Amino acid sequence: LNLADVSVRSRSSNSIALVGSCSLMCIRIEQKNIMGRMKFINIIILIAAVTTSKAFSPATNALSTTKYRGGDQGSNKNSGRTRVNIKSSSSSEINEAAADDSNSCSMPMASFNLIKGAVGSGVLSLPAGVAAIGDVKAAIVPASSMLFTLGAISAYTFHLLGRLTVVANNESADDASASKVTSIGQLWEKEIGSSSSWLISAAIFLTCFGTCLAYSIILGDTLTSLAQTFGINGLFATRRANIAAISLLGVYPLTCLKSLAALAPVSLTGIVGILITCVVMAIRALPGGPYSTTAAVGATNYLASLSADLRPSFGVIGLRSPKSLLVLSSMTATAFLVHMAGPEVYQTLQNPTLVRFGKLSAIGFGSTALISAFMMAVGFFTFGGSCKGMILNNYSTLDAGATLCRLLMGVSLLGSYAFLANAMKKAWYEIFYKGKEISDKIHYRTSKMFIGILTSLALIVSDAGFVVSVTGALLGSALIYMIPSFIFLKSTRRRMNDGSLAYTRVLKVERLWNKFLIGLGGILALAGAGMSVVNTFFPHLL
Repeated sequence: LNLADVSVRSRSSNSIALVGSCSLMCIRIEQKNIMGRMKFINIIILIAAVTTSKAFSPATNALSTTKYRGGDQGSNKNSGRTRVNIKSSSSSEINEAAADDSNSCSMPMASFNLIKGAVGSGVLSLPAGVAAIGDVKAAIVPASSMLFTLGAISAYTFHLLGRLTVVANNESADDASASKVTSIGQLWEKEIGSSSSWLISAAIFLTCFGTCLAYSIILGDTLTSLAQTFGINGLFATRRANIAAISLLGVYPLTCLKSLAALAPVSLTGIVGILITCVVMAIRALPGGPYSTTAAVGATNYLASLSADLRPSFGVIGLRSPKSLLVLSSMTATAFLVHMAGPEVYQTLQNPTLVRFGKLSAIGFGSTALISAFMMAVGFFTFGGSCKGMILNNYSTLDAGATLCRLLMGVSLLGSYAFLANAMKKAWYEIFYKGKEISDKIHYRTSKMFIGILTSLALIVSDAGFVVSVTGALLGSALIYMIPSFIFLKSTRRRMNDGSLAYTRVLKVERLWNKFLIGLGGILALAGAGMSVVNTFFPHLL
């Protein structure tokens, strides 16, 4: 999932201030006198304040009456131009980077940004993908094998986009008026044509829409769990009320912003949240831990506070049929979905060469696979077949460590939601308002429409894992396996026809490989989406 995020290029003071604010919230959770109703409400307000305070300050607020064109940020013309790119996770991610060469990334920073773009809240759905395979610990073997295999293929197609970017830029080098390729949409227009470029915008829109829906569900679950932790009963303890409240008080104001630069430090909260969640989940998975039936007498044990469907379950159903792997393959696609930012990642890399970009792809996707496999394993080893679509939902509301993780992820998701919604609206404008000016009236009306639709769906759909798997199956498969390969085939065919590319045996094999990837993407999309529906609504058929 984690279908989107931001590369942090802000001053360190802003990042430190954000971490300090988050730390204060986390420390307050441990205090025994925080269990009152008003203190829970204060925490919710503080989450929104941390996320939005700089965004709504007079210096950075872009909510003016100035009209802007669909796809633009509406920023000051005298300031450095900002570009927002879609990429994903969890996870689907958004990379906001300055366009000029002075903001190029070193290899360590580019690797860090790539990993952060892929590893997000979507990784917390992966244990449920293993649970779809079976409730025995041996299920982790085929699950990990699939994760690393699809990760290697994703790294190849990501690097392929860098190669295509180099070709496109070299061919336009003699044209002084031509700009560098910085998006997969530009690659598509160059090789396939502008008449069908709406397909890329549609893919971006649907990816962001699906990710926003998953975020709405997760935010509702997170606030509900926090309400239970703080001893809140009644309206504030209901999932639907929390979804409606966070949509009205947090999500909608953020989606109305036109300039999102002030929210960049929120990405750091997501990084801290993922790291802390890794540590907490690993500790909870240890033998004799607080969720183990073999815990020592007198040791902390949270099993009694869990409902039957949340408690660890092993060896009841065994291994299911191999077709159940399709559920995990759909979720895995979102864990590596950063391809929409591929061309710009290449352009912003210091001393960009294909060798360095290949190294970046190997480091980024290799590290993402390792982190995802680790969190997938510790979550599954703790709860087995009972893993929920959002694994944090399995942990007790009395668990202070899990509460800390929920708080950090809640702040991170609110900030990421703004970037996702902004990219979703930009894609919408590119489809229906391309070349037209977008007034404030249209901007606010579009925000209201989509938040209303997303909130309504989140009130009906309660399984974030289902949304993640369907989004990964249909859109992740297209963006990772099909679209880069299709552009490659068109590019190589054109260059072979005009004589600029020799038809060698290596090229023949690679073209066959890319044709296979297109077929693989189609199969994973249709079969994966179908199996996700069956696993969620008709599990007895597996």
